[in-house]
Amino acid sequence: MAGAQTSEVDSILKGYLTEFPTVIGYVVVNSDGIPCKWHESVPYERALTYAALLSDFIANCKKSLKELLSGPAESELANVRIRTKEGTELICVTYAEYSFIVIQNCTGKAWVQDLEDGGGGGGGGEGGGA
Repeated sequence: MAGAQTSEVDSILKGYLTEFPTVIGYVVVNSDGIPCKWHESVPYERALTYAALLSDFIANCKKSLKELLSGPAESELANVRIRTKEGTELICVTYAEYSFIVIQNCTGKAWVQDLEDGGGGGGGGEGGGA
């Protein structure tokens, strides 16, 4: 059963990457902040960094939103988007006990992987990390 679920998740993620060609990579994080699944362009160390930092950030966003807005329907966090100067965007979506972190290229240029830095990249061959 677990194998069937894994292949179904893999096919959904592959379809997602095909549908959105600007997606550079992704990390699926469980409620404990541990990366369960990540794209092959994201090294494990980078996936751990994204998971640790963004899990804490998402938790703080949820807490702040509940304090700022009254009413349970208004205070539910749907997603968090962070745009960098280099032209990448981090999109964090939470569902049940999982968070889906997507790294997206917003430069409009081809994404060049920086393998020395451990998986970051620069838009359009200009260099720089993600």
